[in-house]
Amino acid sequence: MICIVLLITTISAPYCYSSNLVFIRSAGDSPADESQFGVAARFYGLDLTVVTINAVDDAHTLEAIRAKSTLGVAIEADVLSFVNQQTLLQALHRASGNNVPLLIVGVTPKTNVEVIRGWSGDAATGVSSLAGNAHLNYVVGQAPGVTHALSGIEMPFPSDMADYFTLSGKSQVQDVLSVRSGSAVAPILIGTTLKDQHVFLLGSSVASGNVDAEDMVHAFAAVAPAMIFVRYSAGSHGWHFPSHYANFTIDDPWLREPYGNLNYENLLAEMGKHNFHTTIAFIPWNYDRSEASVVSLFRAHPDRFSICVHGDNHDHKEFTDFRAKPFNVQVADLAQALARMNEFHRLTGIPYDRVFVFPHSIGEKAILGQLKVDNFLATVNAGSVPIGAAAPKGLLYDLRPASISFENFPSLMRYSAEMAEPRTFIAVNDFLGNPLLFYDHQSLFVKGIGAFDRVADTVNALEPTTQWRSLGDIAAHLYLLRSSDDGGYDVFTFSSSVRLKNTSTTAEVYHIVKREPDASMIQSVTVDGVPVRFTIEKGLLHCRMTIRAGQARKLLITYKNDLDLASIDIRRKSLRVYLLREASDFRDIWLSRSSLGQAAIAYYYGRNESPTWVLAFFGLIFLFAAVAAWAVFASFKRRRLASTVKKTL
Repeated sequence: MICIVLLITTISAPYCYSSNLVFIRSAGDSPADESQFGVAARFYGLDLTVVTINAVDDAHTLEAIRAKSTLGVAIEADVLSFVNQQTLLQALHRASGNNVPLLIVGVTPKTNVEVIRGWSGDAATGVSSLAGNAHLNYVVGQAPGVTHALSGIEMPFPSDMADYFTLSGKSQVQDVLSVRSGSAVAPILIGTTLKDQHVFLLGSSVASGNVDAEDMVHAFAAVAPAMIFVRYSAGSHGWHFPSHYANFTIDDPWLREPYGNLNYENLLAEMGKHNFHTTIAFIPWNYDRSEASVVSLFRAHPDRFSICVHGDNHDHKEFTDFRAKPFNVQVADLAQALARMNEFHRLTGIPYDRVFVFPHSIGEKAILGQLKVDNFLATVNAGSVPIGAAAPKGLLYDLRPASISFENFPSLMRYSAEMAEPRTFIAVNDFLGNPLLFYDHQSLFVKGIGAFDRVADTVNALEPTTQWRSLGDIAAHLYLLRSSDDGGYDVFTFSSSVRLKNTSTTAEVYHIVKREPDASMIQSVTVDGVPVRFTIEKGLLHCRMTIRAGQARKLLITYKNDLDLASIDIRRKSLRVYLLREASDFRDIWLSRSSLGQAAIAYYYGRNESPTWVLAFFGLIFLFAAVAAWAVFASFKRRRLASTVKKTL
């Protein structure tokens, strides 16, 4: 299994445009910086050209730097002693005025001071070391056009040592990245302008890209300087998502008012004030239970409310390993879920997105393949790795929340809306262009209907252009694009549904590629409902379309299956499922609205019990409630009888 970004780098060959990042190094062992730049180059879809030299006027080196495809150059500080500054600056110069950015890496206290002064335009006068401190943090500076949403945040520094610059204050300098040690903040990545040439200098550290990170923030921190420089250098020629997207999903509710602590009308008011969109991960078992007032609310506000598919019956771990529940039974459940959702749509007029949220945990790998066959667009869960599978190794997998590593089906990560400190996490994802997908349950609103406002406000403040959309709309924009040398765009899509809009003032050509290892699965490829020509080469589907200025078009890949949804029995026939769903509704709608009930629910989730335990637990609650009601009734009856006897006497 390979991660998606590694796959993306293999699709450059079919196109005539191949952008380069040139890394110039001295002979010897590969430096850690080279590994970091390899990760960054692959993430943005660039080819990394490594040149080992003893003199910068080497013809091969100059040819690599001058190449039209070269977008950025990184050079080891040790090589600078061989460098003629004027020759290198001339090689970086472009007639258009868009000179190729230069990054000097591996600057240490041993680097010649005059070299540092000369290449920084006298901005830096020397280098010192921070060492032996296990509590270092990155501090991102305010560097317009370079740091973007990262500006002002702090994140863990992936080392216990760093070399930092002493600044003269004599010339303007961009403080891109610094390291905080206690109250001291020391710059380690700076930017300056030298003879109309943008030059960055990076102090040395032992951080390496050859590690697995515990989360996305740590993964990014391991390669942060390289990612910042490569994004700046690549611009529109590097892979990027078409826009910034976000979504908030609430699991389990059906359309009744209120559903526990969730009041739909009040939530709508919050969405209007704080600009976000809410998707209900709807359990198909509830297909015919919607209240007319809530249905009207959803139909009137499709920009704020949407529906996706959350299991079928949601009877605990409904999609689990095949030993506990055979594959064919799970396939039937998927088909029944679609049939029930079609009936939901017929009864309510509310559309639903073919995006699947697994109850409790993601199923086995083969179920993701079945989701693809059933023409779902994606699955969105708190984890993207199926039961029994191993996550792909390396930082590239950690840096994207979207993967097609399993059955070539989009699996997206989502994150709890109750994260303690969301700002750094949101800023890193905004910088990387990743869609931000949050989720929770009705229990979030125990704190009040504005419980999600803090997260929404942070997202909108860090990236004001963020578009809050349904999961289906985000899946249809789950593609990477980059400018190609013919004036058009290369597009790599994760999903089988692709919505493209040409925002330029002229017609553009889009070269669309999607990984399709099995051509026999495809029933049709259409654009705006009309079949179009496509080819499949080496497991990659290729399609080309022209889009006029301002026009939007939709490409759809449909897969072969034998689904006959109209013939599927959607009735609720299982007593066990019925009791589980009623117990869950009682928990969410009634029990969760009291402190005692919330404590009982917390106890249940803390134990992660089986459905049998759930039924026993709620059976005891029902029994207790029945006994209490009987006791109250009996007491009332005795008092009434006593009063009657007293009056008679």
